Amino acid sequence: MSTVVRLSLRPADDAKVAPLEMLRDFADVKTSWSYLEEDSQHYAKLKETPGLVLRHRADRSQYVDLGFVEAAPTTVQLAVLDRPGADAPLSPDERVDLLNAFLDAMRDYLSTRPDHVRLTVNRDPASS
Repeated sequence: MSTVVRLSLRPADDAKVAPLEMLRDFADVKTSWSYLEEDSQHYAKLKETPGLVLRHRADRSQYVDLGFVEAAPTTVQLAVLDRPGADAPLSPDERVDLLNAFLDAMRDYLSTRPDHVRLTVNRDPASS
């Protein structure tokens, strides 16, 4: 099952920050999130558009990867990529919990940014 969420990260008019750059910075400063450079290069090549992969580690033994691709200059599309090497895919409830954890962490991150970036979220009907 695929869960797709469209995120619009709109910087203030005078800011020069792209959504993918912001996501990399987010992963650098937020605990339990990390940017995967090689996986990001592979994912962008596979999707034939700029993209990146972030890993969320809920605890030492459990993590999930999230893939982002640029859909427009200020919009990225997020897909939950599941747990690498897991025997079973995430349940719908686990996907919703993961998306909510990401959105909570992103909103917290943005609340401390001096460049006043606005986040808009559009979930597809299957993931609402």
